Amino acid sequence: MMVDLAKAADVVLMLIDASFGFEMETFEFLNIFQVHGFPKIMGVLTHLDSFKHNKKLKKTKKQLKHSFWTEVSRGAKLFYLSGMPHGEYQNHEIHNLGRFITVMKFRPLTWQTSHPYILADRTRWSPPMSWSRVSSPPTPPLMPR
Repeated sequence: MMVDLAKAADVVLMLIDASFGFEMETFEFLNIFQVHGFPKIMGVLTHLDSFKHNKKLKKTKKQLKHSFWTEVSRGAKLFYLSGMPHGEYQNHEIHNLGRFITVMKFRPLTWQTSHPYILADRTRWSPPMSWSRVSSPPTPPLMPR
């Protein structure tokens, strides 16, 4: 599924758990994107409320920002979601993230423009009309959901 998304995506929001840091899947995901043209990537640090001391929080933010810049590009945008009081992210943080996405400028990716693709959420199989005259039609193939 990651390869399909890498082919079709114009912008990617990469959620990173700040209490854990970068996982191996994050680096695999970035490598797939590099192969397919590297769309706009924005990092979003979550679980910042798990840090008890402000000094450790600032150090972790700085460390993750520099790691993100090393992997993506210098100056790549990194948002911070401070926590989830009452089970939801804070409205002003989500509003700022949404505002930044709406004003973002996209450049056409050469890989996307030179390779046609389709990304289907689900498919529905129906037998051909010629099978309606057969007494026992073959079993339809299993389709993923």
